[in-house]
Amino acid sequence: MIRINLLPFKQLQAEVTRRRELFIGAVVLALAALMLAGAYFYQSYQMSQLETELAGLRSEIQALDTKIKEVGDLQNKIKDLRGKNKIIADLNQKKSGPVLVMENLANATPPTLWLKDLKESGGSLTINGLAVDNKTVADFITGLEASKYFKGVELVETTQGVGPDAGFKKFAIKTGVMYQPAEPPPPDTKAKTTPVAKKEEKQG
Repeated sequence: MIRINLLPFKQLQAEVTRRRELFIGAVVLALAALMLAGAYFYQSYQMSQLETELAGLRSEIQALDTKIKEVGDLQNKIKDLRGKNKIIADLNQKKSGPVLVMENLANATPPTLWLKDLKESGGSLTINGLAVDNKTVADFITGLEASKYFKGVELVETTQGVGPDAGFKKFAIKTGVMYQPAEPPPPDTKAKTTPVAKKEEKQG
C-alpha cells in the first residue's frame, strides 16, 4: 500500500527553519561555553603566575629583612666597639696625663729647689716648696712656663724660712694644669725660594 505525505509545503519549510535555528543556537551556546572555559583557564593561568611572582617577592622581602637585621646588628656592634674604644682612649689619656705632668714638673725643678706640697683643685695646682734663693725660684717658674702642661704660672709669695728652714726661701706658686694639651700645628716645611733674575750681556 502506498502512503502519500500530504503535509503542506509551508509546514515542511517551517520545520527546516526551526531545526536550523536550533542548530545555530546550539553552535552559539557551544562557542560561548568554549569562550567562557578559555577565559576561565586563562584567568587561572594568570592567577597562578601572579601567585608564583608573589611567592618570589615574599621570599626576596624575607631575605632583605634578614640582611637589614644583620646590617642593624653590625651597626650596633660597630657603635658599641667605638664607644668602648673611646672609653679606653679616655682612660689611657687620664692615665698618661698625670704621669707626663709630674715628669714635666720634675724636669722644671732645679737641683737646689725642693717641693713640699702640691694641691690641685679644679684644674689649678698650688705648689709650695723651698729654694736656696730667689733666682732658683725664678728658674723654676721659667721651667714651668716652658712646659705645655702648665699655663698661667703665677708666683703667689716668697718668704724667708724660719726655724729649720731659716736658710731657705719659702715660696708658693699657682698654675693651671693641662693633662691633655693641644698639639701645636705642624711647621710649614715648604721652602720659600725667590727667583733670581738672570741678566744677559749683549755682545756688540
